[in-house]
Amino acid sequence: MKNVFNTLSELAAFLLVGTFIALVWANMDYESYHAFIDGTIFTNAVINHNAPHAISLHFLVNDIFMVLFFGIAMKEVSESFLPGGALSSVKKAAMPAIATAGGVFGPIAAFFILHAAMGPDPGFIGAWAIPTATDIAYCWLFAGLIFGRAHPAVTFLLVLAVLDDLVGMLIIAVFYTPEVHIYWLGLVVLAMVICEILRRMGVKSFWPYFLIGAPLAWFGLHNTGVHAALALVPVIPFMPHGERDSGLFVDDDAHHDTMNNFEHFFKPIVDVGLFFFGLANAGVILSGDAFMGKATWIILLSLLVGKTVGITLMSWIANKAGLDFPEHMSLKHVIVVGAIAGIGFTVALFVTTVALGSGKIPEEVGGMLKLGALLSFSAGAIGIALARIFNIEKIHPEKGADTGHGH
Repeated sequence: MKNVFNTLSELAAFLLVGTFIALVWANMDYESYHAFIDGTIFTNAVINHNAPHAISLHFLVNDIFMVLFFGIAMKEVSESFLPGGALSSVKKAAMPAIATAGGVFGPIAAFFILHAAMGPDPGFIGAWAIPTATDIAYCWLFAGLIFGRAHPAVTFLLVLAVLDDLVGMLIIAVFYTPEVHIYWLGLVVLAMVICEILRRMGVKSFWPYFLIGAPLAWFGLHNTGVHAALALVPVIPFMPHGERDSGLFVDDDAHHDTMNNFEHFFKPIVDVGLFFFGLANAGVILSGDAFMGKATWIILLSLLVGKTVGITLMSWIANKAGLDFPEHMSLKHVIVVGAIAGIGFTVALFVTTVALGSGKIPEEVGGMLKLGALLSFSAGAIGIALARIFNIEKIHPEKGADTGHGH
């Protein structure tokens, strides 16, 4: 059963099934789907500083469950700065950081170019941040299929995806917060201070950090106006960690430090919980209007073209400026990496939901924006096609690298 579960998790099958059910249900009976997802389960006046708050399945998934999703992403970012990590030195971090900049600014530039070319529409100009997102799970899946798990391109892509989502968290905090009540950030600071005290006291269990730090940060962010799904982002870096980074998303039972124990406990919960994320966020009406809507194609092309061009161009410039590509990687590998990074999917859906909730985008274009994010799954197929065109070979743990590399 463990092997079956691990296989389903690797294939992100729970997310796919939830997405499929949401699409079928929404298109067969949208009213019952909407009632199930957005219907009030109960009203709670405790979590809000000024008004009662309706608790729905959509709220539980996006504001509670996604805390764990971004917490695990932040754990990987934090460990990447340890010795041996992908960001442990300026030299090691420079290339993926520059490529990440391309993966953020490329889609933004593509969005505004396409928005102007297709006829400016102020109604969804606030959607510019949606194509900056990168889906970690599916990037990892397609990178493994194309390069083999041992290829450095997989690590390079994962670093890009994690950094991309870190930038996405900052964008959500800064640009999609309609009204900031700055004094509530005191709770976030208090959470960080308590977690630092726990660390200095030598507390090794992740539970005190999680049960004390996360709720304080959650209430602080929620009442500040920043999306509360980021609650673990300021908490995770204070957890005790190993002396070295063993790699991104490495399933290694030999590591029992606090950060790794946190990930080992919650990652299966996150894998299964992505079923509910897909169910709650992917219910898009697949109408002709949605497929023909320019918002759909602006998001899709910004992801597919903007990511590929942005990552490739910035990596090429960095290489010409004297930075080396990772060993066994050349520009052709970077192009494929850029294409795969165009899978926005999970995080793009999340950013869309946040943007809609912020009031910066009208509800009537929400379906088109989500459809663009869903269709970005095609970036995986584009990556496979490019890999065949470039004749890229896999690297397996027991094999050496393919010979098509250079600097």
